[in-house]
Amino acid sequence: MSKIIEILKKNIRASGSISLKEYMSIVLYHPTTGYYSKKNIIGKSGDFITAPEISQVFGELIAIWLIYNKKKFFKKFFNYIELGPGKGTLCKDIFRTVKKLDNDLYKKIKEIYFFEKSYTLKRIQYKNINPVFISTLDEVETSPMFVIANEFFDAIPVNQYIKKNNVWYEKRVCITNNKFTFTNSERIKNLNIPFPTNASNNCIFEYSEYSHYLILDICNRIRKFGGVFVIIDYAKNNNDYSSTLMSIFRHKYVTPFSFPGETDLSIKPDYNFYKKIAKKQGCKVLGPFSQGYFLKKLGIEERIKSLIKKNTSQKYDLNLQKERLINKNYMGESFKVMIIMNETLTDLIFENE
Repeated sequence: MSKIIEILKKNIRASGSISLKEYMSIVLYHPTTGYYSKKNIIGKSGDFITAPEISQVFGELIAIWLIYNKKKFFKKFFNYIELGPGKGTLCKDIFRTVKKLDNDLYKKIKEIYFFEKSYTLKRIQYKNINPVFISTLDEVETSPMFVIANEFFDAIPVNQYIKKNNVWYEKRVCITNNKFTFTNSERIKNLNIPFPTNASNNCIFEYSEYSHYLILDICNRIRKFGGVFVIIDYAKNNNDYSSTLMSIFRHKYVTPFSFPGETDLSIKPDYNFYKKIAKKQGCKVLGPFSQGYFLKKLGIEERIKSLIKKNTSQKYDLNLQKERLINKNYMGESFKVMIIMNETLTDLIFENE
């Protein structure tokens, strides 16, 4: 029996069951045996590949978008904050491109901050970028900021709630016949949970208090000090109240309780909920729109063509990278982009989309 299974069973036996949030927190983020404590989880040898690892063009185009909007977004110095930066590849590509194409904008970057829980990934990020690691925005110097979260919110542990006979119950993890499974709690009495009013019986609501208040905090700071917040991630369909919990092992989907600590557990973030939070704080929201549309609008097809001209032997690989990023059968449609900004700012590319 693995150490992580021992921890889970001990916690469940102590109280009869644990929340899905606790289960996900242990299997993903336990400091020594959790999924994100392991090496090589990102990339071909791991369980998933993020857009920045597919192609450097992903980060380059975001950099070009920033440069194009620099007079609208950042008239003075600003901080770069990345949530869940993986290996630091996206940050590296963005800054390499900004430095090459617009050194004046590059000089306006005051500090690079990373939100990261994994000690394993922190060591990689430190070698690649040497950022300031933070666990709260209170550690960030007051200033306009560019915040980016690429595949961050999908990995935040959530609780699941199910509606039965017009009453909400929490779905919890228990042990039955020596296997992990779901059970329902007593009726929920916590009135602070923002349950959807339009959910019918048997609907499932996924909620992370951490994500809720982190987005709230970012939006408040953008409203007060200026800046832009970009979220790129999986997205659940509008008014979809079903379980979006996914488990991936070696690039294949498995059941959520398979191989605890060895699989990537994730959910599909609720962009509509995030949009409501941002607008309530007085921020402007653009999107969500598909990643494919976002990258096409920024010129991915033209950029790939120019790279092929310089490297004709790489034509097949470059076109494959492009398709993985923008094709609707890959990441192009399932990933969405949402831009949250100070209401006084204007995005010269996506403002009227």
